[in-house]
Amino acid sequence: MIVDWFEEWKRYRESSHWTQKLKQKGITSEQFWDSYKMADRNEEYDRLAGYPGLILDRMARFAGPDSSVLDIGAGSGAYTIPLAKAARKVTVVEPSKGQVARLMRLADREGLENIEVINKRWQDVDRSELESYSLVNAAYCFHMPDIRPALQKMLDVTTGALFLVALVDHGFADVYEGVFGEKEPEPEYIYLYNVLHQMGYPANVEVMVRRYQIPLEMQMEILRSSYDFTPELEEKLMDRLAATGRLVKRENGVWVKRTYKDGMIWYQKD
Repeated sequence: MIVDWFEEWKRYRESSHWTQKLKQKGITSEQFWDSYKMADRNEEYDRLAGYPGLILDRMARFAGPDSSVLDIGAGSGAYTIPLAKAARKVTVVEPSKGQVARLMRLADREGLENIEVINKRWQDVDRSELESYSLVNAAYCFHMPDIRPALQKMLDVTTGALFLVALVDHGFADVYEGVFGEKEPEPEYIYLYNVLHQMGYPANVEVMVRRYQIPLEMQMEILRSSYDFTPELEEKLMDRLAATGRLVKRENGVWVKRTYKDGMIWYQKD
C-alpha cells in the first residue's frame, strides 16, 4: 500500500499536542508567541542548549557575503541574527508581532540593518512578495495543515538549498507521558522527509544531537507556559526528574540534564 504522506501530515497536525493545546486555550499560534513568558529568555536558553549549533555550520556555505537568505518562522532570531552577519540580506517571515519585536531588538543591538520582515504566516505570503534566495530555512515552524503548497513555495524561491529543521526527540517523552499523561506521536521530521520525497525531491537528512543542562527554574518556567501546575503535579515532576538522574546540583543551584535531537532535512538544487 502506498502511503499518502500529504494526508498523513494533515492528520498528524490536527492530532498534535500543539494543535490541541491551542484549541483548549482558544488562541492562535501567533497569540501564544505574542504572550509567551519565556520569550525574552530565548537567547539565554538557546545559548545553554547549543542551538542552532552545527546546523548553522551546515548552512554556512549558502550564506556568503553576496547571498540572500529567507528565514521562515524566524521567531526571535536564532537563525536570523547569525545569518544576517554572514549574508548580504535576510528576509524574515514571522507572523507573531511579539517575536518580530524581539528579533528586531536583537538586530539593533548587533547593528544589523540588512533584515527585512514580512509579518505574515507563510501560507499567506504571496509569491510576488518574495525574491529568489540562495538559502531558505524553515525551523520548527510547521503549523501548516496543507504542507504540499507550503513546501512547494519554499522550493520555488530556492536557488541554492532548502533546509527544514524539525523535531526528532526532545528527550522528555517519559516526562510528558508519566507526569502529564501525554503520549508522544511520531516525530515531525519523518513526515516532512517523506512528503518531500513524494513531491519528487529526494532530500537528505541528518540528526544532530545536543546534550546540555539548564537551570531547574528555567525548565519549570518552560513547562508552566503549557501546563497548569498543582503542588501534586510539581511533586510528581520532581520525583520523575530525580528518579531518572536528570537533576544535577551545581554551585549556583539545581540544573536539569537534557538531550535533544534536531532533524535537519535539506535539499540542494543543481
